[in-house]
Amino acid sequence: MTPPRRRPAGAALVPLVLLPLLLLAGCSDDPQETYCAAVEEHQAELTEVAASDDAAAVFDALAAYDDLAALAPRDVADDWAAVVEPLHALREVLEEHDVDPSTYAATRPPAGLGDAARDEIEAAARDVGAQRTVEAMAAVEQHALDVCGTPLSR
Repeated sequence: MTPPRRRPAGAALVPLVLLPLLLLAGCSDDPQETYCAAVEEHQAELTEVAASDDAAAVFDALAAYDDLAALAPRDVADDWAAVVEPLHALREVLEEHDVDPSTYAATRPPAGLGDAARDEIEAAARDVGAQRTVEAMAAVEQHALDVCGTPLSR
């Protein structure tokens, strides 16, 4: 039977000395604080979009939404994804079929828009208005208010 190996007395202190340094290095940039600063930074823009009567105004908010989604803390990241992904999909299908979102109406689609294109646009629009997307938007709005102390828009 071999005797247990003993570490030098100073070896146990190394992790204890390094631990505070590692903790400080990890906390130097608070993601929550960064996210909340971005919420405040985008608030005026998002307020303007929310007040718009133009149906396409939501696409003006997409860059801000993308920024917030990229910075979102884990507890709200999935909700941000549920908001931005359907918006991107709708914008892509509208662009693919060269349809202006400001003037599109399902009851009066643009001349020359085929049934298949119309079906794609309508499906993408339904995803934007789906319960999951609406609930996710409510969740990110509530999170901004609760955690950051400021709404996404005023």
